Parts: sequence; structure tokens; C-alpha cells
Amino acid sequence: MNFNQYLESRNYSIKTIESYEKLLAKFLKWLKEENLEAERATYNDIMAYIRYATERGGNKRYLQMQVTIIRHYYNYLVRIKKVKDNVTTNINIKGTRRRLPHDILNPDELEQIYQNYPVNGIIGKRNKAMLGLMIYQGLGTEDLGRLEEAHLKLNESKIYIPARRRSNNRTLDLIPEQVKYLQEYITKVRPLLLELTDKETHLLFTSWGSSERFSNMQSVMLRNIKRYMPQVKSTEQIRMSVIAEWVKKTNLREAQYLAGHRYVSSTELYQQTNMEDLKKDVQAFHPFKTK
Repeated sequence: MNFNQYLESRNYSIKTIESYEKLLAKFLKWLKEENLEAERATYNDIMAYIRYATERGGNKRYLQMQVTIIRHYYNYLVRIKKVKDNVTTNINIKGTRRRLPHDILNPDELEQIYQNYPVNGIIGKRNKAMLGLMIYQGLGTEDLGRLEEAHLKLNESKIYIPARRRSNNRTLDLIPEQVKYLQEYITKVRPLLLELTDKETHLLFTSWGSSERFSNMQSVMLRNIKRYMPQVKSTEQIRMSVIAEWVKKTNLREAQYLAGHRYVSSTELYQQTNMEDLKKDVQAFHPFKTK
């Protein structure tokens, strides 16, 4: 396995792989000029390269990208047993922290979103079925848009979520109430939608109009939600809120599986969010807080 094949195994696009290889070539060229071998490079050597890149005008975002690519390369070397440990594990560029999930909705608010959604006509029933998968399984726009009818296992109260380039596949439990809406959608609503729009598709959710853009369907749903819950700003906010609750209630690996995160670092961000919430509570309610 070469580095290109390693990146392909991680489901990176051809364009991304080409970009990574170009940037990695700069690091390998520097190693050669310094008479260093990648397999023998140390933490200090990597930091020396970062200083070199900084002196040549690299901004923080570019430097972080370099670190990310070098980290992938050393993960590859570990994979093929050329090195024992990844020397870049603890290297990060200050000032480039990923943005923490924000505007998190609490469980009661999430439940209100679902329970209060109006079920009017076939579109309302379709949206209620979609909304249940957002609230209880934490599905985002891309996952919902790729679902097929075959992914639903209503007799087992389960749903299979296929992997995407940046997410893992998983099989999630359905709750009894949403099974009722999904059953009605599959047996009555969806066939009627297909008949009225003269469409043929394997996708689970289909639109009323000619467009098949899933974002259009979710925009309509979001407008309806905002009428009774104006604090809801986006469908991504709903997903983030569901994941934040999973992180509170389960261990990190289980939350990672439920969310479909390819990397645990994505799930760890929600731990930081919970810590920020805790700090706010302490500041607000600490008995020795001065007024």
C-alpha cells in the first residue's frame, strides 16, 4: 500500500488526495535537504519544519493543513509498520481551533420540535417522518438525502445509514412513535407522491415538485418549525444538539458510532461544548459569585 492508496482507503476524493500529495512533497523535499529520513524524524524535526514553513510566509491555516497532511503520512507509516508511533500526535497550530458546536437545544426543546410539527397533507406527513430521523437518530441533510427505502427495517424498528466520504455507516434503533409515521409514509404517502409527480426513485424521501434537491425539502420544514420555535436556526443545529446529548449520556465511542463520525476528534468537540456549558453554570450559580 502506498500513501495514495492509504488516502483512498480513508475515502478522500481524488482532488483532495492530489492536494495532499503536493503539500506532502514539500515536507519530503525539506527532509531530503536536511539529510533526514521520514522514518527517523522526531517531534523536534517536525517543529523545525513548521518554523521553516512559517519563515517562508505560511499563514496559520496553511500551517495547520501541513500538520494535518504530515499527521496522515505518519499514520500511514504506522499502518505499514515503518514507524511505531506518530510523532505529530500532539502538534497543533495555535489560533486554528475548530469551532465548537453552539446554540445547543436541550432535550425538551428537541421533543417540542417533533411533537408540535403540523401533520397537514402528504407533505406534512413526509416532513414528520424526516423530522423524526433528525430528532431521534441525529441524521443530517446529507444522510437523509441518500437514504433509500431498503434502508428502513420497520419490522425490526431499525434503520441503516450508509457511509459517506466523511462518515461511517451505522444501524440505529427507531422509537415506536416514529415507526408509526414511517410506516404510514412508506405504505401510503410515498407511493402517492410518486404517482402524483410521475417519478421513479429508490430514494426514501422525494419532493412534491420537479426538483430533487433535498435542501429544498428541508427549507420548507425549517420554515414551519421556526413558526412555533423561533430559536431553531438550522437543521445542523438540531443534529448538533442531538449529538451533544448523546455525549452527555453515553461514552465517547458510543456517541461517535451513533453520530457516524469517522474520527473521534469530531465527537470530542461536543465534550468541550459540555464543559463550556458547565463553566457558564458555575459562573451563574456559584454561591461565592459576586454581583
